[in-house]
Amino acid sequence: MQETFNILCVDDEQIVLDSIQKHLRRIEGVNVLTALSVDAALSIMEQDNISIVLTDLMMPDIDGLEFLKILQDKNPGIIAVMITGYATINSALQAMQLGAFDYLAKPFTKEELIKIIHRALDMAKAGSQTNNESQALKPVKDSIGSVKGIGEHSWIMRQEDGSVLIGVERPFLIDAGIIQNVYLPSPSDKLRQGSVYFQVFSSDYRSQSLLSPLSGRVLEVNQKVVDSPAKALEDPYGEGWLIKIYPDNFKEEVKNICL
Repeated sequence: MQETFNILCVDDEQIVLDSIQKHLRRIEGVNVLTALSVDAALSIMEQDNISIVLTDLMMPDIDGLEFLKILQDKNPGIIAVMITGYATINSALQAMQLGAFDYLAKPFTKEELIKIIHRALDMAKAGSQTNNESQALKPVKDSIGSVKGIGEHSWIMRQEDGSVLIGVERPFLIDAGIIQNVYLPSPSDKLRQGSVYFQVFSSDYRSQSLLSPLSGRVLEVNQKVVDSPAKALEDPYGEGWLIKIYPDNFKEEVKNICL
């Protein structure tokens, strides 16, 4: 019997909740709950086992960042995704540092929403499998790992045509351990500086993520890494490059990254 995961969406606008619920209901194996305030969300969490929280940043009673702090105290196993109409590097980074899995910047597309929820579900399923195998109540957070700063552990190489190759540094891969699979964006996807662009899932269900050093449109994804990550990433500075993008604002954004 397929396991069902509860997703709680929190936003002070009913029209936003209705739209999100409409899209997420199409995903198999999920039950979507909604709340118009943090107080209402906390009441729901007392009654239902929530796996994923999708929350707005700007709300009238308690903002999303404060809500993240409450989640970490009450249930650090919940996977949180922040929705923000104020897509600045500072707010995104602060959310990630407080334990957010990733963030969505308004206006986002149906495809962007569904893609990030599928990744969060993969993490929830991995955590659930770990708990079942060990018969221990180990929080999912223990298997999530950490998120690095913008550009940290990534390398970039600008090409003559203005495009940029982005790859991962070897120390990050060594820390990740035995790689089971990876997440990379798809060609034509739009990246925002500071959003998760690379996620490594290890054989023991741990995950580590890197934040995109640049904004831009994805031109190409290294299929070798997708098909055989452990083998391709043996050469992270050559055959194991990750993606090629056309940057939106290379000169300005490169000032924000810590390479």
